[in-house]
Amino acid sequence: MSNDKQKPEIFITGATGYIGGTFLHLMLQRDYLSKFIISALVCRKEDTKTMEDLGIVPVIGTLDDFELLKRKSTEATIVFNMANCDHQQSAIAILQGLTHRFKQTNERPILIHTSGAGVLSENSNGMGSPLSEDPTAMLWDDSDFKSHVDIPDYAPHRHVDAEVFADAKEGAVKTYLMVPPTVFGKGLGIFAEKWMSIQIPRLVYQTLVSRKAMFVGSGENQWTNVHVEDLAEIYLLVLDKALEDLAPEGLKGIYYPDSEFFAWSSVANRIAEILYLKKIISNPVASSGLQPGWFWGSNVRVKSTNGKKLGWRSKMGGTDAMLKSVDWDVELMLDFLLNR
Repeated sequence: MSNDKQKPEIFITGATGYIGGTFLHLMLQRDYLSKFIISALVCRKEDTKTMEDLGIVPVIGTLDDFELLKRKSTEATIVFNMANCDHQQSAIAILQGLTHRFKQTNERPILIHTSGAGVLSENSNGMGSPLSEDPTAMLWDDSDFKSHVDIPDYAPHRHVDAEVFADAKEGAVKTYLMVPPTVFGKGLGIFAEKWMSIQIPRLVYQTLVSRKAMFVGSGENQWTNVHVEDLAEIYLLVLDKALEDLAPEGLKGIYYPDSEFFAWSSVANRIAEILYLKKIISNPVASSGLQPGWFWGSNVRVKSTNGKKLGWRSKMGGTDAMLKSVDWDVELMLDFLLNR
């Protein structure tokens, strides 16, 4: 026990989710428990024993438990905030706790915070237009931190990112902002394997509700994808390099994990094929008609210069692998709707 007390602590929010659960699985595989105490926020009491059996210290609570999050962040050397990129108060609580820890120890703790590439979509028109018809579309490079810092306040997720940037300017906490694009693939581990990503499963749901597969505008607008396992790998790499002071941090500490570009019409058509074969919809081909918006109607392409300089590469495939994984998204969504 005294040995454990000497280990630094990693506190994770979102460890029972899709990205966080996959990340936790890799941490356990790589035996991070031998070097760290790992604690995790647990919202459901039934997950407590599972965490304990894995060697993780469960912290029962929710993102709304401000004082709990602040206290746990004060106790931790490293915090991974992976639960909800739009929950501002939990981010503030974590930052306050880490800042308090710095004042106690005079050593800068680490925050690796999850945002999302939706924050980049306000620079695009949301009409499902191809790049040639979207003059504001750009290729976002995470080494160009000035462009990211200058994103307008009304952009999605920006209100929480702004809290991280404000703390980065203060300098008490080493901050690293992870900005994943469209995440795909089957999650790893006991918590993540039955969880869904966001964008593609919601498009499956929209198709089931409408009884037809649709895309926005021409559907030729492009996003970037990344497999959930590759995403978890870059979190681990940034952690390892942050501990060695080798990873860009603060305003420069922005990471856009990338694999390949894809058009949203290709996803809609794959959903149409699958649901047509299941005799759920009557047309195996998707059509225009989905409401415009930043989720499926924008051009958001990213480039991972910072991650690749650290040695990260996507290994689990790109667009072909993503389209094959749509079968899994459909199965999860159907199971969710049938058993909710």
